[in-house]
Amino acid sequence: MDWVLWILAAVAFFMAWSASRKAAKLSDSFDTVQRDAAIGRGDVEELKQGLDGLRKLTAQMAGGHPVDAAMVKENRLFRSVPMLTVQKAVEAGESPFVLDVRSDQEWASGHIASAIHITLDGLKDRLHEVPRDGRPMYITCAGGQRSAAAAEFLSNRGFLEVYNVDGGMNSWQGERVSGA
Repeated sequence: MDWVLWILAAVAFFMAWSASRKAAKLSDSFDTVQRDAAIGRGDVEELKQGLDGLRKLTAQMAGGHPVDAAMVKENRLFRSVPMLTVQKAVEAGESPFVLDVRSDQEWASGHIASAIHITLDGLKDRLHEVPRDGRPMYITCAGGQRSAAAAEFLSNRGFLEVYNVDGGMNSWQGERVSGA
């Protein structure tokens, strides 16, 4: 009779071991499915954002506003220009809108005389101060990173003729006004 119990115990052990292996495989499969689904959701969100950007670029073109290859390739609604473009426009008396998004300390150390100062962090709250009069809008910071973020923010809110100034104030060769 003891040998029957031993056989039943061995069969029960084998069945438990087999079930545990199957459960582990199912768990791995479930983890893989969850991971793939999360990646798929991210891909769908990225595609939605890309489509939204292309839709806005198409609207710009339909409205007669120029769109260049870099804008399409990088899916952005603004162009980048060198500081020399801004400097020539200011010196020619064209009165472009120049938005300086640097910190208060950077602004006080020297800025373009005709520029308007709104820090990048304050742009959302002071958006009503940014004109929609059709003038080219040149956005500058120290080197071009914060101004690109501001250009992205403004162009996504319907502002047209938005330009990020490559090189920022680090490349400005004209006269600077100091102080607040």
